[in-house]
Amino acid sequence: MKEYRVLFYLLISWVIVFLINEKYVPYKTIRQCKWPNLNQNSKADATTQTNILLIADPQLIDNHTYPGRNSYLLSLSQHTVDQHLKRNYAQLTKLNPNSTIFLGDLLDNGRASTDEYFNKEVARFRSIFPQNRQMYTNLPGNHDIGFGDLIRTEVRDRFSETFGNPNLQTSIAGVEFILVDTTSLSSTKDQINQAALGFVNGLPKKSMPRILLSHVPLSRHPDTKCGPLREKPKFLALGRGYQYQNSLTKEISDFLLDKIEPDLIFSGDDHDYCDIVHDQGTREITIKSMSMAMGIYYPAVQLLSYVKSPEGLKYQTKICYMQTPYINVVVYIVMAVVSIVVILQQNLRLKTGNNSSWTVLPLSRSKREEKSKMGTGGWRKQMCLDVAKEMAFMGVVVILVYKYLIVI
Repeated sequence: MKEYRVLFYLLISWVIVFLINEKYVPYKTIRQCKWPNLNQNSKADATTQTNILLIADPQLIDNHTYPGRNSYLLSLSQHTVDQHLKRNYAQLTKLNPNSTIFLGDLLDNGRASTDEYFNKEVARFRSIFPQNRQMYTNLPGNHDIGFGDLIRTEVRDRFSETFGNPNLQTSIAGVEFILVDTTSLSSTKDQINQAALGFVNGLPKKSMPRILLSHVPLSRHPDTKCGPLREKPKFLALGRGYQYQNSLTKEISDFLLDKIEPDLIFSGDDHDYCDIVHDQGTREITIKSMSMAMGIYYPAVQLLSYVKSPEGLKYQTKICYMQTPYINVVVYIVMAVVSIVVILQQNLRLKTGNNSSWTVLPLSRSKREEKSKMGTGGWRKQMCLDVAKEMAFMGVVVILVYKYLIVI
């Protein structure tokens, strides 16, 4: 058994490293997220608190996300990002939110996908985020259906048939959540904007607290500060380009604020955090992307808790950070280098004559005797072959362990 010892120790080390990075770290990270306690002075009313999990821009990367990347690297990127989303979301569900609401950009290229490819990506999305009755995925983003005049109604209809009506008024524990398809509302074409426009105009008079949910943030002054929790220097309010616009026009924003009269607004699209108060006194929070592939160092979700109150909407909200991206990738690279060095070192010991009967993989007696008869050149060649075989063997075993024991 001595011949197997180092190989066994390496394999055990890999399993421990995998378990720490893929199981323990996400668990420990999400465990630090706590719902605010809004009933500290009243145990009797503790059950009235409602907890909402808000998720923005998972934007699953696909075959069109990185045009210059070869298929192997693209598959590796997809797997890495999907696993990051999946293992963190699995831990988030243990927070037991009353409802989970997505703020759009579920897919990266839903707006240009064929029906076949779209259905494949939807299945992938649902494997990462298993559906339940308390989940709202119906708010579209510009990557889902496009933006403004470039939206194709058949693409939007496909999204609606799959994920639900993009314009929705729903009551959750005494608070109205108003989800508005602001990507369509931003169009100047009647056939595109009429559904969202008619929905907003048809809303009944406000009778309870309201929270507005929009994929695109509302208009604000270009110099508006987003607060200390933002990573990037500033919010580029006037930025726009093909199939996107960083914020709604002032006219559309004022229209939504006047018609809906929200007590609170949540938006996405920007991928980074931004906490502002509009001139009308309404607070808007643009929440971070949950994805590690959206150009921010610390992906996160938003926790919202509220209770019924005669004074209106009594709430607290805070960021819940995900596992820091790429640290596990760096750890695996270091572990791979260590494994190579260990295997190489043991084979070099054979070359120098120390412990000459030992290799990582066991050798037959005839092979050992043959080694003793080899010259320096033959021994070096044999050592290279042994190292290559042992590395390949170790690599296959590690991949199988990861695929069948670690991946969720």
